[in-house]
Amino acid sequence: MTRATTVTRPLVGTVTAHMVTAEWAPRVVSPLHDVLTESERRAILAGNPDSYLHVTSDPLALPEPPGDAAAESVQARALRRLLDIGAYSPIPEPALFVYRLTDRDREHTGVIASVTVAGFSDGRVLGHEDVQPDRVAGLVRHYRQVPMRSELVALFHPVDHTVAELTARVVGQPPLLAFTDSGGVAQSVWQAGPAEAAALTRQLAGQRHYVADGHHRVAAATRCWEQAGRPESGAVLCALYPQDQVVLHAFHRRVRGPVAVPALLEGLARRFDVVPSDGSTDGSHDGPIVSPGAIGLYAAGRWRVLRPRERRSIPGVAGLDVTLLDEQVLRPLLGIGHGDPRLQFVPDLRDLGATTRECDADGGALFVLHAPGITDLVSVAERHEVMSTKTTYVQPKPRTGIFLS
Repeated sequence: MTRATTVTRPLVGTVTAHMVTAEWAPRVVSPLHDVLTESERRAILAGNPDSYLHVTSDPLALPEPPGDAAAESVQARALRRLLDIGAYSPIPEPALFVYRLTDRDREHTGVIASVTVAGFSDGRVLGHEDVQPDRVAGLVRHYRQVPMRSELVALFHPVDHTVAELTARVVGQPPLLAFTDSGGVAQSVWQAGPAEAAALTRQLAGQRHYVADGHHRVAAATRCWEQAGRPESGAVLCALYPQDQVVLHAFHRRVRGPVAVPALLEGLARRFDVVPSDGSTDGSHDGPIVSPGAIGLYAAGRWRVLRPRERRSIPGVAGLDVTLLDEQVLRPLLGIGHGDPRLQFVPDLRDLGATTRECDADGGALFVLHAPGITDLVSVAERHEVMSTKTTYVQPKPRTGIFLS
């Protein structure tokens, strides 16, 4: 009697792709749809007909959207237009690439590869963040209508000296593509030679990987793969970064007003030491420097720092500052849970001056958090827990429109 065996596809493989040409790259390459505000998206869409944002932007999310079918066909036509005008050239053979993005004077260098969808289901790649079902459903519709993917999912892995040496060898050669996009971000792409590509795929396939950015894209790709019968060929286009190339920033919470500030402060005083602050900053934004375990508060024209009286050292989600905020402030004192329309998420990299002015205008409040550490993220992933949506703002944010696969 012969026992059947299951062959597991290697986690990491080469990419069969088209690449944007040097002539078109500055106009075509775009930030991800969901890292832009509505006004930023509108400005790009109106001012640049060649931006890849026309393919990824969701017209249904804007006021007065067209019907579902019309919106999706607009995106498919935008991709076809870019192909027709010669904005992309096919790479003759399946290949591995190294991609470097320089943003805010920091270089982020990772490997562009295909990662089998099965790896996200069987534990070889672990996520850490919850997803919103409506966003996943929207991406599934988009994937069915637009036949090629360009949105890179960012993964990270422990620092590996062999991977670092191989990557350095690849970037020691002249780049295949180098350009600065419309936002002033410099980017370069190198194609790995056959020997380096084979060594990199072997080494990376043996690593544990974690999702840094792109949980909704992973969920949508997984659903499409399952609906297609879990084909062995199913893969996700990814940028694989060593852990030291990834930077985590916080997402702050703004509560739209009016907020009854005296009652809020009275409730906070039962759980926290509420310390006035002059709003001194590290120069990156207008707000206090908040240490881990503390929470900044702007309300009624003043900054304060909240320090919990009971210090907590708990692994996983339960020990995160955002969990402290949810469980001891937002829910019990303001009646705000996830999905509440009064709650806004503000990336740490944004100047908080505009947000505090919004609070002044509507009587709202802003809660400022310290970013989780990379070890916090790994702890959550390894425990198979999920953080609240918009807990971390991760850099790098790989651009769309460079690769089509």
